Amino acid sequence: MKPHMSYLQKHPSITRSRVSNFVNDNYQWKDVNIQAVLYDVKASGEPHVQLKVWSAPGQERPTFEHAVKQEFRPAKVGQMFGPSWVTYQLNYM
Repeated sequence: MKPHMSYLQKHPSITRSRVSNFVNDNYQWKDVNIQAVLYDVKASGEPHVQLKVWSAPGQERPTFEHAVKQEFRPAKVGQMFGPSWVTYQLNYM
C-alpha cells in the first residue's frame, strides 16, 4: 500500500459494503443506522426557532453590515415576500 493511501482507498468495495449497512433499510443494522436516528428529535417553530425578516426600502441594495443592524419583524415558514425587486434579509435563531 502506498504511504498516502488509506485503507478506505485501497479497498473501496469493502468500504462501500460497510457504509451501506448503516444507510440501507434492508440490513440487520436498520434499527441503529443513520436513517433510523436522523429524525428522532426535531424542533420547529417557536420557541425553538425564531424567524425574522427585514425588507430594504425601495430598490436599495444594502450591505450586509447595514442590514443586520436593522429592526427585524417576525416571519413564518411559507410566508410570501414580494415584489421580487425588493431585498429581504432573513434572520433565524
